[in-house]
Amino acid sequence: MFKTIALFTALLVTTGWGTAAAQEHTSGHAAHPSSTESDTVQIRSAKDLFSKGEVEGHVRNYFMATFNHGSLSDNYANAIGAEIGYQTASLHGFRFGFAGLFTYNLFSSNLGERDFIAEKHPKLELELFDIEDPHNKADLDRLDELYLAYNSARLRAKVGRFSFTSPLMNPQDTRMKPYSFQGIKVQVPLQDIGLFTTAWFDHFSPRSTVEWFKAGETIGIFSPGLDEWGNPSAYPHHTQTKGVAVTGLQLNPNKGLQAEAWNYWIENVSNNSYGKAVVEVAPQVKAGMEGLYQFQIGNGGNSENALVYFPNQQQWLVGGMLAYEPQNLHLSLNYLHISGNGRFLFPREWGREQFFATISRGRMEGLGQSDLLVAKARKKWAGNFSSELALAKSWLPAPDDYRYNKYDAMSYWGWVADLNYTPAKPVLDGLSFRLLYIGRTSPDMDIPLKDMYYNTNFNNINFITQLTF
Repeated sequence: MFKTIALFTALLVTTGWGTAAAQEHTSGHAAHPSSTESDTVQIRSAKDLFSKGEVEGHVRNYFMATFNHGSLSDNYANAIGAEIGYQTASLHGFRFGFAGLFTYNLFSSNLGERDFIAEKHPKLELELFDIEDPHNKADLDRLDELYLAYNSARLRAKVGRFSFTSPLMNPQDTRMKPYSFQGIKVQVPLQDIGLFTTAWFDHFSPRSTVEWFKAGETIGIFSPGLDEWGNPSAYPHHTQTKGVAVTGLQLNPNKGLQAEAWNYWIENVSNNSYGKAVVEVAPQVKAGMEGLYQFQIGNGGNSENALVYFPNQQQWLVGGMLAYEPQNLHLSLNYLHISGNGRFLFPREWGREQFFATISRGRMEGLGQSDLLVAKARKKWAGNFSSELALAKSWLPAPDDYRYNKYDAMSYWGWVADLNYTPAKPVLDGLSFRLLYIGRTSPDMDIPLKDMYYNTNFNNINFITQLTF
């Protein structure tokens, strides 16, 4: 993969010199150039290719604190870090780019120490750093992107390491490190009415890690939970897959309709098909429907039943949304139902599901026979200030109903307050602040104290300061 990128880079530089030489022998007025031709005219040497490139990035400070129930330990952490990315100027539509990031534990509670009641590490604070090494405070750098891209009016392509966004696989850059992907992506614009995407990924660097892994190695890096019999899942390091093929069709033919369909074919593991449509049913009123269907491919990841990641099941879920959207305001009621045919399974290491009812810290992956109802309110205020409030009620299987409950999840009431502010003064351009508060409680359940740890009856506070350039 990277040998291919290096070869293409060499070709770009060589083409740059050839273009410069050709321009020195050209006279007269040329026809009106295309956008790619215009970019090429500006590149007169290999030096121009790089000196006229673009630098972007951000510096981020992230403070988090979690207050758990009773005598369970409370935790806090402050991470600081930065990401810097660069891409060359465009030459005949081609660009070479890379990005790296680092994180440093400025101060924190002892993240390497397990809670003496739950016997688990601090979950959310540890996700700011390296979940594979709770004691790692400084060696937290990562080459996040390294790619060759091509853009034209009819085709967009990228090969290497880069960010990718879709309903189930996405960067989710809300911690210190996003989910990153290695492979190839091709997109075809559909005459201003939509976009067709196809991609293949064989390596991943999950959020909250510092390494790159083969596709099969990633599955199980995050907590693997329990199998259908209540035993610790044995599939980590045993899932056999070469990667995932993704296809997507996004359509926006008019103001009143938005639709998308995606398919994720995980070689030797599972096939996952997702579709969504949002229709404007009346002025300022929208209704949406979504659905997902998944089934086993090959042997589900391993020929031994005890090591299978995706069992022989045919699972589905459906969701709905009804929204009222006057100017600068969004009010919606969102619903998600997961069937009782098994568990909804998709590698957590590749992103986070984005359904109508999705809220922060509210994954539904790993569950079956479940329902989630969420009311959301978003408002854009004057002065570059926005807010989002959400109230959620879930109905989940009992924590010991292992057939439908992979991670000991329990029914809860949850709430989210998300406040964002960007100063309007030019001297503070690029600066932004975010305050995120998540709470959860399960008042009607008799739950052992050790099972509440980062599961329910907690309050989580996040304050993020970011300078984007």
